Amino acid sequence: MQDCVIGCFTGYGWQEVQVWARSLVASGFMGRKVALLRDPLPGCVEALWTCGFEVVDYSHSPVGGTPYVERFTQLHRYLQHRRQQGEAFRWVVATDVRDVYFQRNPLDYLARFDPPRLVLSQEGMLYEHAAWNAANLASSFGQVALEALRQAAPNNAGVLAGGHRSIEGLALLIEHLSQGGRTTDPDQAALNLLVEGLAGALWVHRAGSAEPWACQAGVMADPNRIAQNRPHLLGPEPVWRDGWVQTAAGEPYAIVHQYDRVPLWDAAITGRFEG
Repeated sequence: MQDCVIGCFTGYGWQEVQVWARSLVASGFMGRKVALLRDPLPGCVEALWTCGFEVVDYSHSPVGGTPYVERFTQLHRYLQHRRQQGEAFRWVVATDVRDVYFQRNPLDYLARFDPPRLVLSQEGMLYEHAAWNAANLASSFGQVALEALRQAAPNNAGVLAGGHRSIEGLALLIEHLSQGGRTTDPDQAALNLLVEGLAGALWVHRAGSAEPWACQAGVMADPNRIAQNRPHLLGPEPVWRDGWVQTAAGEPYAIVHQYDRVPLWDAAITGRFEG
C-alpha cells in the first residue's frame, strides 16, 4: 500500500509553500504528495507540479467555513473519494504548510507502529499552563470543556498521522464538531475534545518532545515564550545542532512545526529551500 502526505491551504503563493514542498521531496519520501488548495497565487500550482505533487484546486466550490475548518472538510473529501475509487493509503500524514519543514522521511518514524491508527504530536504543556490552548478551547466549546481537559496535554492539529480510514474519519469528526464552535479556529480544540473523549475507544500514540516525530517549536523553542514555558514543559527542549533540530538525545525530528518562531532556525531552513 502506498503512503500519502497531504497539506491544505488557502491563498498562498510559492514563497509560503516552497519549504514544505521541497523539504518533503528532499526527505526521500516516495509516496503520494498532495496539495489541497483554494485561491493559490500565480505560479504556485505549476511549482507544486514540478515537485511531483498532485494538486486538487477546490477554488470553484463554495467556501466551507474558515480555512482552519475547511481544510478538514477537504481532507475528508479527498480521502473518501480515493477510497471510493478503490485506493487506500497505508499511512496518511496531514500537516500545515506555511510553517512545516520535513527533516527526515516521516515513514522512518511511523514504521515502528503496527497497525497504523493515529499518531499525534503533543505541544508540550498541560492545558492549565497553555494559555492560548486553554482560551481557544473555552471560547470554542465553553468552560465545561476546558475543565474536562485541564489536566490533559493539547495535541497539535497541524501534524497528524494515521491509517487512511483513521484520518478520513477524524477529519470528518473535526469538521462537524468545529461547526458548533464559537470561534474562527476551533479545529485544535475539536481534535482534543474528540481524542480525550474517546480515549478508551481509540488507539492513539501521543508523541512528546523526547521522540523524533514532530518538534512543536511554538511551545518548545520560541525565544519569546520559552522562559515562561520552561517550568511547565512535559518533556526536554529540542536542540539545534549542525543545522538540525534534534531531540535532547540527539535524534533529528522528522518534522519541525512553527520553525519560523525561532529566527536562527527560520533563516537557516528558509535559506536552504528558497528560490
